[in-house]
Amino acid sequence: MINSMRVRIAIAIAAIVWLIIAIFSGDHDGQWTALRTFSTSGSVVTLVFLAYEKWIWAWTPVRFLTKKPNLNGTWRGELQSDYLRDGKPIAPIPTVIRIKQTDSMVLVTLFTGESSSITQLSDFVKEPDDRWRLTFLYTNKPRPEVSDRSDQHQGVCELYITGKSDSLGGVYFTNRKTQGEMRFSAWSKHKYSDAASALESNEFGSAKPFVRE
Repeated sequence: MINSMRVRIAIAIAAIVWLIIAIFSGDHDGQWTALRTFSTSGSVVTLVFLAYEKWIWAWTPVRFLTKKPNLNGTWRGELQSDYLRDGKPIAPIPTVIRIKQTDSMVLVTLFTGESSSITQLSDFVKEPDDRWRLTFLYTNKPRPEVSDRSDQHQGVCELYITGKSDSLGGVYFTNRKTQGEMRFSAWSKHKYSDAASALESNEFGSAKPFVRE
């Protein structure tokens, strides 16, 4: 669906550029005009797609048409793991995720007080029931002071836009055979680089990933 839309947009842009050059070109050499028009059209289409990938997709009028949510920024919440320490469940862990999103890519960095995780692969899709799902494969690196009880590991997290479309929630599991839930209900447009600064900040509020109709 998205790829076919991009193809149609590319054809439309190329056709418009071709028509403009054909109308205003003072050169009546048909072969030269065709070659120049083809080259210019290709360059314009490339530049437009690069701009769309990075910026234009997130513009409010564009997202009003595409209905695509914008998750950019920092989300604050907690992680509840089924991990047992000394035979007892651990308390919920304050957790922060920083999201960098373009039209085709979502990069998630997760922070807690003891570790950080970086995305290896991600997928952001609209389900048949119209819910948006963010899935990412990550590598978690504990801080040196806790490495004696927490090893580097890999995991997969699956988050949905939940609540009144103002929060993220879902599940995760790791190759250490642990699993749990994550929920993020506070959002900031700023991109924090560690858990401490984000958890202490008073710049968080409600997220608005969708353009309201």
